Amino acid sequence: MKTIPHFNKTLKPLYLFILLALGFVACENHRFDRDKRQIMAKDEIRSKLVKAREYDITGFKEDTIEVSDDPDFKKEIRYQLDFEYIDSSNVLQKKTGDVFFTPDGSSIINSKITDR
Repeated sequence: MKTIPHFNKTLKPLYLFILLALGFVACENHRFDRDKRQIMAKDEIRSKLVKAREYDITGFKEDTIEVSDDPDFKKEIRYQLDFEYIDSSNVLQKKTGDVFFTPDGSSIINSKITDR
């Protein structure tokens, strides 16, 4: 099969550009992981509330905690959210929610809601 020399010279830079662009796009970006976890934590706490209206996050904290009683995970990421909502009795509730993530931050392990 014969190739056209001019055709190959102009396409080599294009192929290189496409290859580099695909490599750049295929790389996983970790810049938004915290934002994703924060949204996951907010949704997890919201899903535990029954007939809540005007759900609003008033405080937020992220930290890593040591876990001695869990053989699978030595450290967990904890998101602590202070939030308010109006319950079905039309009473303003102020609570704190803790959402625990795996050490890599990809999955929720546990969550709980406590009074402030």
